[in-house]
Amino acid sequence: MTLLGVGEEAAILRGYGPIDPATAAQLTADATSWRRILTDPITGRILATDPRDYRPTAAMIDHARLVHPECVFPGCTVPSEQADMDHTEDHAYGGGTIPENLAPLSPGHHRAKHHTRWQFVQNGDDTLTATSPAGHIYTVQPEGRMRPAPRALVKAATQNMTTLEEDLADCPF
Repeated sequence: MTLLGVGEEAAILRGYGPIDPATAAQLTADATSWRRILTDPITGRILATDPRDYRPTAAMIDHARLVHPECVFPGCTVPSEQADMDHTEDHAYGGGTIPENLAPLSPGHHRAKHHTRWQFVQNGDDTLTATSPAGHIYTVQPEGRMRPAPRALVKAATQNMTTLEEDLADCPF
């Protein structure tokens, strides 16, 4: 925000640490691009990154691996930790780097998706639809989905909880 004229906080130079605002201004004067990172103003936690960035965050990769612990190509059992993280809708054609557009594909199946007529679509419920070049349609189910907690457990765990409004009732701000 300092570079925008709002505040006087030090900048963070990745791999180095804090730098003064004047040095940050010099380093960014000739920048060909900027990366937007939305953070919580109180905790500093990263809330969202620009979906136009190509590389997914560690949290996005973790999410995709938890939902699909194996390559999503029909019949493949390669663990997602050994797979590429693929943009289901190709990033080069406008597919965002968002959890709903990422899925693990083994390196061989990643190449097959991009160099053959295999098509994949994310359905919005963690399932994918894969269509082979011959027109065969496969639905890929999320294997990492957990069953919801029993209602009695949820009720017992939440019966003494307060609402946000109750928690903030005495807050002077």
